[in-house]
Amino acid sequence: MDEVEADEIISAAEGFGSGARRGSTQSATDKQQVVYGKTTTAARTAQQQQQQATIRMLSIRLLLVNLLANFLMFAIAGFITYHCFNKATVLFSWHPTFMSIGYFILMSQAVLTLSGANLLTYRQHQKTRVLIHWLLQALAGILITIAFVCIFLNKVRMEKKHFQTTHAIVGLITVILTLASIGGGIFTKYGYQLRHLVRPIYSKIMHGVAGTVTYIMGSATIALGVYSQWFQEDNNGQVRLALLIGIIAVTLYVIVNPIAATISRTKTALRSTL
Repeated sequence: MDEVEADEIISAAEGFGSGARRGSTQSATDKQQVVYGKTTTAARTAQQQQQQATIRMLSIRLLLVNLLANFLMFAIAGFITYHCFNKATVLFSWHPTFMSIGYFILMSQAVLTLSGANLLTYRQHQKTRVLIHWLLQALAGILITIAFVCIFLNKVRMEKKHFQTTHAIVGLITVILTLASIGGGIFTKYGYQLRHLVRPIYSKIMHGVAGTVTYIMGSATIALGVYSQWFQEDNNGQVRLALLIGIIAVTLYVIVNPIAATISRTKTALRSTL
C-alpha cells in the first residue's frame, strides 16, 4: 500500500468519525426537542384544563346569579300585580301592573338578551338576539304607554291634579326617556344606512347611554311607587325594604354589561378619532 492510498483511508476514516459525531449530536438534539415538545404540550394541556375548569365554575356562578335575578324580576312584578288586584279591579290597577311588567320584566329581559347575559337566549346568534331585543322592547313600550294612559285617565276621572308627587314626576321623565330611547334604538338598528349622518359606533354609544339611564329611571320609578301612599297602606316597612333591595339588585345586574360595552365602544371611538 503506497502513501496516497494510506492518506485516502485515513481521510475516509476521519470523515466517517466526524459524521458519526455529528449524527450523534443531532440525534441527542432531536431527543431533547421531542422531550421539550412533550413537556410543552403537557403544560399547555394542563393550562387549558385549568382554564376550562375555571370557566365551568364561573358559568355555574353566572347561571345561579341569572336564575336569582330572573326570580327577583318575576317575584317583584308578580307581588306588585297581586297587590293591584287583591281588593278590586279598577282603572288604576293596570298602571302599576303594566309599568312593573314593562320595565322590570320585559325591558330587563331585552337588555340582558342583547348583552348576552340572558339564560334563555345567550346561545342564540347575534342577529336573533337583536330581533328578540327589539320585540321585547316594543312590547314593553306598548305596555308602558298603556300604563301611562291609564293613570292619566284615572286622574281625570278622579278630578285630581297630575304630576304632584316625586313618583309621578320621575315617572313622566322616565316615559319621555323611554320613547326617546326607543327612537334611538331604531336609529341604531339602521346605523349603517344612516352612517352619512352619524358614525354607527357613535349611535351605539348614545343608545347605550340613553338606554341605561332610562332603565335606571324606570327602576327608580318602581321603587318610588313601592314607597307611595297607595302601596304603604297594605305593606309594612320590612316588605317595602325587601322589595327595594330586590329592585336595586336586579338593576345593578342588568346594567353591568351595557355599561361595560358602552365604555369599550367609547374607548374605541376615541382611539379612532385621535
